[in-house]
Amino acid sequence: MTRLSPIELLPTSDGQQLQISLDSETWQARRQTSAAGETLLDWEGPELDADTSRRILDTLFHTLDTPRLELLGRASAAFDTDHPAWSRGEGRAALERSAFYQIREHWLDSALWALIPETIVDTDGVSHPRRPAVGDQILYRRFAPSLGKTITLRQATVEEDGERFHRWQNDPRVAKFWEYPWSRDRLDAMLEDRRADPHSLPLILEADGEAGGYFETYYVAEDRLGPYCKAGPFDQGMHVLVGERRFLGAQQTNLWLNAVCHFLFLTEPRTQALWGEPRADNQAMLRYLETTTWENHGEFDFPHKRSALLCNPRQRFFANTRL
Repeated sequence: MTRLSPIELLPTSDGQQLQISLDSETWQARRQTSAAGETLLDWEGPELDADTSRRILDTLFHTLDTPRLELLGRASAAFDTDHPAWSRGEGRAALERSAFYQIREHWLDSALWALIPETIVDTDGVSHPRRPAVGDQILYRRFAPSLGKTITLRQATVEEDGERFHRWQNDPRVAKFWEYPWSRDRLDAMLEDRRADPHSLPLILEADGEAGGYFETYYVAEDRLGPYCKAGPFDQGMHVLVGERRFLGAQQTNLWLNAVCHFLFLTEPRTQALWGEPRADNQAMLRYLETTTWENHGEFDFPHKRSALLCNPRQRFFANTRL
């Protein structure tokens, strides 16, 4: 995978100008900042293609931590503002941060853009919408400004991931909570089962092509969690496994969690909330989530464990998460 270069923002000492650099190219912008958001009043530099336009916008929203970006004059003409999420007028274009990060075409593989109409099927006596099939390509890709690396998600395969999945599950740190310190053959069969189940999607998270974690995602309605929460028909959940120790730490772990949440909300715009049910004594994970938009709804008992019931509402995630 080609490593993407970071985009650098350098404000002048008075804060009224921005210099934006990517590799050998540089742009200049005049800016105004208010409580409502950030305004670029002017723009100078090489022509922007659609991908560079998106990446600069992503960096501006993240680095300036602004809820809204307005482009005037030459700035409006310089950027790709064709998507209907933009509000446009004569010589101006404006976009809310919460809308920008919901533009599915920016982050998802094109095979995921089409949505299955809401047709109802039955699984083990549970009625639910039919779920999409997912391939083995890169499903989600985003350059994370805070990390300086490209985060990708793809479906786990036995051929590529069987060895690391076995190693991760047999790490005592992981086995304490996942409770799958099984043989390679048994774990290979588990991965194949997850891949074959329409309600489940086993994901491998990578940073600059290096695999660091396994995220098992699912639709809640037909999952064991369904009877314990008030999930909507398209709401999703996840199980979290950060396998490589160098991927641990509050800042990194929250970045991985938010990336997977972003992916799930994008894959299905009808998902109104994400749900989780980690073991109630997994204090490290619960502490990580305290600094995200996940809400703790208390504890409940599965037949096999006591769990914390967690919920991440869509609106709260996009309004408050600094991706």
